[in-house]
Amino acid sequence: MAISQYEIGRRLRNARKACYVTQENAAKAIGISCSALSQMESGQRGVSSLELDRLAQLYLRDARTFLDDRFEETNAVSAMFRAHPKLWGSPAAMQSLRRCGEYHRELVNLREVLGLTRRLSTVPTYSWPIPKSKRDAVQQGQAAAQEERLRLDLGMAPLPDLTDLLGGQGISTALSEMDDKISGLTLISDGGNILIAANRNHHILRRRFSFAHEYAHVLLDREREAILSHTMSRPSLMEVRANAYAAAFLIPTEGVRTYVEAMAKGLSSRPAEDNVDEEAATRGEERLNARIQDVELHDVVRMAHHFGVSCEAMLYRLKGLRFLTEDKRARLADQDSDGLSKVLRGCLSLPEPDSSGGQERVRSTFLTLAIEAYVRSKITTRKLDELGRLVGLECLSGSLEEAGIGEDLVLDSEEISGQ
Repeated sequence: MAISQYEIGRRLRNARKACYVTQENAAKAIGISCSALSQMESGQRGVSSLELDRLAQLYLRDARTFLDDRFEETNAVSAMFRAHPKLWGSPAAMQSLRRCGEYHRELVNLREVLGLTRRLSTVPTYSWPIPKSKRDAVQQGQAAAQEERLRLDLGMAPLPDLTDLLGGQGISTALSEMDDKISGLTLISDGGNILIAANRNHHILRRRFSFAHEYAHVLLDREREAILSHTMSRPSLMEVRANAYAAAFLIPTEGVRTYVEAMAKGLSSRPAEDNVDEEAATRGEERLNARIQDVELHDVVRMAHHFGVSCEAMLYRLKGLRFLTEDKRARLADQDSDGLSKVLRGCLSLPEPDSSGGQERVRSTFLTLAIEAYVRSKITTRKLDELGRLVGLECLSGSLEEAGIGEDLVLDSEEISGQ
């Protein structure tokens, strides 16, 4: 059924408002006046294919959806805007969400045109009751982490690269420049397409924690289509639970106990645990009563390197497992802040973590799909270059031509899907 000009205008207006884009900014983005855009949205003016394509990109939509019989008024990114209205006043945060939403949309489109399906049937969903307290949230997160380690046959070993681990579960990952207060986000769309993104600007060890944190949302909060991990939402029980999961998933209890025993250090007096994240501990409600342990900063540096976490996260985990009192943790944290951990890493010949590998693997996966779609004549040269720019690579088509790829392709942009 043909969609009327009025209906297309209405859909464009609603999509713009859902992403909190002003008429002025939308008009400027496609090179027309505000009055022309207003006429377009009211159905008094037609929309060219180029204008529709540019507006769809601005609103994080596929242009084809505006011409479909069924049109979804909202999407995952607009859901995040609604859930976090305080972000409306932060252009940097808003741009972060739009950038991730665009990456997710293009990734879904590439998989669709290539006939690829997601393999999420093996990823469990933990349908547990909503936690009523921080203690409940911590216990649920820790229990889920233990079950996942068992399911994935990880034992007590340190986790491999998180992008590889998540990719093996059929979950796409991305590194995106985000507002500093955003550590990561999860986007879940129909058809089993899930994207977990971490803040490219954060240290690799913090990003590693963020990937584990967002994976907890996939396991425990699958019914939500979009989840944003922002500093202002940290006190929520959902975030407390995800932090507890990430800490226990990255730093397993028995792994720590075994490591501490191997160093001939003192043992925890009680088995209970507290929650931990990369910046601050979210304590459980049980009062601590642990004796001072003889774990020192050089021990913490070794363990942090072993498990692939920051010294700060390792200190909170040791405190949560009662190998450190809060006073001792604070003293060691001060030494870490003063740069002593870096000196000790040098003395112990421990290399600095390298962020290039995981970052390049994430980009390579996306580019592989884009190139495959191009070679199969599923997308145009223009679209290929757009996708390349999305991950910071200019003139991807030119690079392929130099490599002798795509020389014989004759592409008709009007006959190619994925636009």
